[in-house]
Amino acid sequence: MKWYCHVDMDAFFASVELASKPYFAKFPFAVGGSEKSRTVVSAASYKAREYGIRAGMSMFEAFRKCPNLISVEPDMEKYASISKEIFSIVERIAGNVDIYSVDEGFFHADSMDDALMMAVEIKREIKNNIKITCSAGIAKNKLVAKMASGENKPDGLTLVEDAFSYIGEKRVEDVVGIGRQTTKHLNKLGIYSVKQIRDYPMDILRKHFNSYAFILREVSYGRDSVNMMWNLEDEIKSVGNTHTMEKDTMDRKTLLSLLSILSEHVSFRMKKHNVEGNTVTLTVRYSDFRTFTKQKKVQRHISSPDDIQLYSKIIFDSIEIAMPVRLLGISVSNVRSIGEQMKLDFYSQQKPPIAEAVDEIRRRYGEWAIMKARSLEIKDRNVKGRRMTV
Repeated sequence: MKWYCHVDMDAFFASVELASKPYFAKFPFAVGGSEKSRTVVSAASYKAREYGIRAGMSMFEAFRKCPNLISVEPDMEKYASISKEIFSIVERIAGNVDIYSVDEGFFHADSMDDALMMAVEIKREIKNNIKITCSAGIAKNKLVAKMASGENKPDGLTLVEDAFSYIGEKRVEDVVGIGRQTTKHLNKLGIYSVKQIRDYPMDILRKHFNSYAFILREVSYGRDSVNMMWNLEDEIKSVGNTHTMEKDTMDRKTLLSLLSILSEHVSFRMKKHNVEGNTVTLTVRYSDFRTFTKQKKVQRHISSPDDIQLYSKIIFDSIEIAMPVRLLGISVSNVRSIGEQMKLDFYSQQKPPIAEAVDEIRRRYGEWAIMKARSLEIKDRNVKGRRMTV
């Protein structure tokens, strides 16, 4: 039986900056923008976390919590380059690697002892060569391995030999992929711990969660036999992306370039969730914070960046921009799993090799690793990457 190890960098962006700026070690710092910028924290050092600063928090709020916070502008190209070095180490030592994001990935081994030995060696080499730490979790499946890697951060190593006992003691919200909505729904049924799912009548679970009930039951036993980790998230109703402009603008080229970027990001995330949708929504927020949305129903389900951009542009062209724009957003809703229905979509075509290559680059090195030329009107790539939200 294979054993899986999840390798997760500790506060990756912040750790990379600390490695090149060791004099920051005594101070709380975050990767983000200035106090007056509209950006968010991309990563916070562990000293900054002592002040309650977390990734995703606005920089304004971060400086409110810690007035002496040091802010470092993100360098996405540097992070992607170091990520490549890290996973080269993993692949060289383990003989395989499954990259999950820019700062985390998996490898598998034929035995628990081999997984442990490789994990120790990988952690040591990353610390010695890259000058950052990572945490690792080892288990018989990816779901539990990913949970275990977060147990003893930073620089931790956690082995889970008995997944049944380990996951049974967890609260439902602690399970990777069980989000807020599913947690609320389970809590309403009186289910707060994972082991309670095991004893709950399946007919009632099915009534509330449909086929998702079987996934919940399997997970409650610590099983991930069909890689359910990727299908465990709350039932997705929409996938979206928003961007707050560094400077309010009415410039059409800039806004259309941003629509192209947003379309790429929404499509990339839809592919990660393996969904497609047939309703495109455009969100516009003006400089005075007035916000409105407009939708367009599509006659087929879509997920490609070109389709998403086409219909968002149709919506954009149908509205009159009355004043400078502060924020744009695109979402695709009324989604379904691509695997739910047979492919009888006469509009669909086989994905060309170039599209496969682009997807692989983004999976390995992040959503900003490659973009279309029409997106380059938004020039400050390093800055805009951190302001993207789902």
